[in-house]
Amino acid sequence: MQDTPTVLTIDDDEGVRLSIAHFLEDSGYKVLQASNGSEGLDIFRQQNPDVVLLDLRMPEMDGLAVLKTLGKEAPQSPVIVVSGTGSFDDVVATVRLGAWDYIPKPITDLSDLESSIVRTFERSRLLVENEKYKQELEIKIRERTEELERTNLILSEEISARKTSEKLVRASLTEKEVMLKEIHHRVKNNLQIISSLLSLQSGYTDDVKASNLLRDCQHRVRSMSMLHERLYRSEDLSRIDMREYARTLMDFLLRSYTIDDKIKPSFNIEDIHLGIDKAIPCGLIINELLSNSLRHAFPEKSEGTLYVSMSDDGDNNCLTVSDNGIGLPNDFKIGNTNTLGMTLVETLAEQLCGEVIINKDRKKGSSFQVIFPSKTDAC
Repeated sequence: MQDTPTVLTIDDDEGVRLSIAHFLEDSGYKVLQASNGSEGLDIFRQQNPDVVLLDLRMPEMDGLAVLKTLGKEAPQSPVIVVSGTGSFDDVVATVRLGAWDYIPKPITDLSDLESSIVRTFERSRLLVENEKYKQELEIKIRERTEELERTNLILSEEISARKTSEKLVRASLTEKEVMLKEIHHRVKNNLQIISSLLSLQSGYTDDVKASNLLRDCQHRVRSMSMLHERLYRSEDLSRIDMREYARTLMDFLLRSYTIDDKIKPSFNIEDIHLGIDKAIPCGLIINELLSNSLRHAFPEKSEGTLYVSMSDDGDNNCLTVSDNGIGLPNDFKIGNTNTLGMTLVETLAEQLCGEVIINKDRKKGSSFQVIFPSKTDAC
């Protein structure tokens, strides 16, 4: 690494580039600037900077394409994504493509960016030392293997070296796990901020309809926030325990609608764990159907029960949300409603490659079933 660290910032927003450049230059860095991905790659190939600050959304060549190219040409070069997309899929994509860190825009405190750069430099140094150590270790192992027939002592040293290598692998896996937990933690925090803003905004309107719409949006955001919170607190970072998640979501909705003990929750959920691609649509569906029951099924705070069940027969998952309230109109069809909630239920069911079944045989109450394939690649 050079005496004066060089930072290349690739961003189509000139104001962002200049603010970052001025701050880092005042901190002793040499800053190179590019307004798009193609220009940034040209500068990278000519100047070989120590670290790259990369925006995702850019014309002509976006940040993900730049990451893929750098992954092929310079896989060891540190890249910090600085983006305001806010998409969880984008965050995961950048990690998979080799990004070292992810800083959301707008950056409220540029010292946070500098701290990330410092950590990146330190990690880069450790990786170089680790690679050097691995090369030395491989040479030592080869030498010991050649002498294996002559001495048992050399054999013992080789076993010790292998154990050291295993520790390095375990440490690397632990680092990746910590990074994934941090991603889920940051997403959860951002979603909670959005939920709080929606709650605050609803308090500044006297329009009941607008207030209800804001509350519905808050509940949807909160249901996703709960899911990411369970992920980063769980030992399994890839799957969600739907039984615990549904209970947590039900408790939140009962508190949010200030429901007293007249409405009782009931659960019958098997030991089902879903990946995040299925857990998020399921959580939103449960949120919409429970919210609909709490608003309409029990007028004048009448007594009743909300039911949530989920089963897996090996081929399909069956999610059922029902109540014993006043029931649905005889002409009710989910495709004919003009409410966002029912439209979301239908759209999310299609996203799960499933179907929505409405039970109209009940004399009292309503029941919605969502049946979708258990296997991810079933559709």
